[in-house]
Amino acid sequence: MSESPNPSTPESLRFEYVPRPGLFKLTVINFLLGIITLTIYRFWGKTNVRKHIWSCVHINGEPLEYTGKGVELFKGALMVFGLFILPYVLATQGLKFVWGEGNPTIVGLQSLFALLIYLLWGFAVYKARKYQLSRTLWRGIRGTLVGSATTYSLTFFGSMLAKGFSLGWATPVMNTVLQEQIIGDMRFGDAAFKFKGRAGPLYPTYALCWLLSVGVVIGGLVFFSVEIYNWFGPELIAALNRVFHLENQPPPTDTDFWSVTSIFGALVGALISFMLLIPMLWAIYTAKEMRTFANYTRFDGAQFKLDATTGGIIWLAVVNLMLLVFTLGLAWPFVVQRNVRFLIDRLSLEGAIDVDRIQQSMAAIPTRGEGLADAFDIGGW
Repeated sequence: MSESPNPSTPESLRFEYVPRPGLFKLTVINFLLGIITLTIYRFWGKTNVRKHIWSCVHINGEPLEYTGKGVELFKGALMVFGLFILPYVLATQGLKFVWGEGNPTIVGLQSLFALLIYLLWGFAVYKARKYQLSRTLWRGIRGTLVGSATTYSLTFFGSMLAKGFSLGWATPVMNTVLQEQIIGDMRFGDAAFKFKGRAGPLYPTYALCWLLSVGVVIGGLVFFSVEIYNWFGPELIAALNRVFHLENQPPPTDTDFWSVTSIFGALVGALISFMLLIPMLWAIYTAKEMRTFANYTRFDGAQFKLDATTGGIIWLAVVNLMLLVFTLGLAWPFVVQRNVRFLIDRLSLEGAIDVDRIQQSMAAIPTRGEGLADAFDIGGW
């Protein structure tokens, strides 16, 4: 009697980001070839950046492999251009030529196109994720999504409506629903991911951030108004009246214009402060949501953990913003690298996985890339 093969041994998966040189060189090449090709090379540049960054992600010492091709992204963009953008531009310009600017039909067409973008936003997110997973291999096994992009898109559109009508209070519920849907559709080979959990534990943190944000806005407006009046008093009101001709006043002086300019400068400064402070407050909720969603996610019975902190997210966002601003966007590859490394360095999996028993996925592989995602400028890695 022949001996039965030895059963495979489950493994505890360890995630590491192992940087390697070459990203700066890729960035320079992408920039130069982007200029020469009038930005068309960006599809191949994005693909090469992904191949570099994916290869730095190691699971149990073995790197991920990205097998996407720039021509696939290019074909996807051409398809979207031909099916959506070009017909819209031709129809709009044709109507303007026939009826002139401001015709109600043109306004209606523009409104329908805007609605179409919102309807397809979730579709683009889902298709982009499916493409990226299908081109990501570990030990020769690839990932995929096996669900319906249309179903996800409708849920995504409904979530935007719910968040808007509820002044944001539906966010924890809708984010949980969307995450459950896309994680539940995710596969590595023939092995499924599972996501199960409630939105309830997110609400105390969400309520805190929501109330703090409202308090910051109201408090900032009151403080700013009082301080402006204390600084300038009635002289400012008189200057505003003269500059904007609100009352019968003498012609404005240089001092008047300086006073009004100072006020508008202060308003811009306050607006920038709010734009920075409020996202920092919401980093508290973002960190909570990331940790919670990781805890709700399982693969082959093992539970994910993510050590995301508020300070870490703020630092990640601030440095990313500085990189993009001071390099005029050229540092985008390093921003992607920092985002991936942030997650990998904090990700762990509690439990053992019988990797050897996982078979290759039989799901169809998409032949085109992220056309809609590229058209909508949806970020993602």
